[in-house]
Formats: sequence, C-alpha cells, structure tokens
Amino acid sequence: MSKIIIVDDSRDLLEVLKFFLEEKGYEIETVTTQRDLVSVIKSFLPDLIILDIYLQGQDGREICKELRRHAETKYMCILMFSASAKALVNYKEYGADGYIEKPFGLNEIVNKIEATLETCKDYYQQE
Repeated sequence: MSKIIIVDDSRDLLEVLKFFLEEKGYEIETVTTQRDLVSVIKSFLPDLIILDIYLQGQDGREICKELRRHAETKYMCILMFSASAKALVNYKEYGADGYIEKPFGLNEIVNKIEATLETCKDYYQQE
C-alpha cells in the first residue's frame, strides 16, 4: 500500500489520522515542522505528502513550492488541507495536486487520497 507523510501542527489530528489510515493499510509517518519533513522524506520516500497550510510559524503553501523546486521531491504527490476554504482556492499555484477542506470525514480523506494518488502518478509519469 502507499506510503504517506502527514504534516500538521495538531498532534491530536496526526494521531487520529495515523491510526485510521494505518487501519486502511497505508504506511504513515507524521511530522509537525518543515525541518522534520525534509529528513523524513529522505528516509521514508513517500508516495504522498498531506500538508497543512497553516503550521505554527510556517506556511504550507511555501513548503509545497519549495518541494517542487527540488529534483528529489518534484514529482511527489502533494495534497494540501486547511480549515480555510479561501486559503485552498489557489492550491495549484503552489504545486499541490489536490486539497481537502477541514473538517473532513475519515472516509472522505481516504477517497481523496486514492483519487490524488491515481491522478498525480499518471500525470507525473507523462512528464
């Protein structure tokens, strides 16, 4: 099954998502900062990164843009999420492959993960 890194500063949310998604068969790593993300990407090699827009002192949109600038992460699937629908409007400008608005249902996030993985993998294989 797919390997996913979830980036959010809410440890409670990370714990719930990790438990639920592992029950669905995904391999999950969670991180709370950009610094942790970089080191986990290198060791975990995810298929998908789920990235919160508003992290303490950091902007997930800028992190997404930075990931797209580097050869090692340029073609990784990225799904952004936020409680602010307004912040998600221009998600493609930052290089994200999709988005999900908080709050979300657990089955909804599984459907979004599957759709994003399918769509972006096909897209990046064509480039």
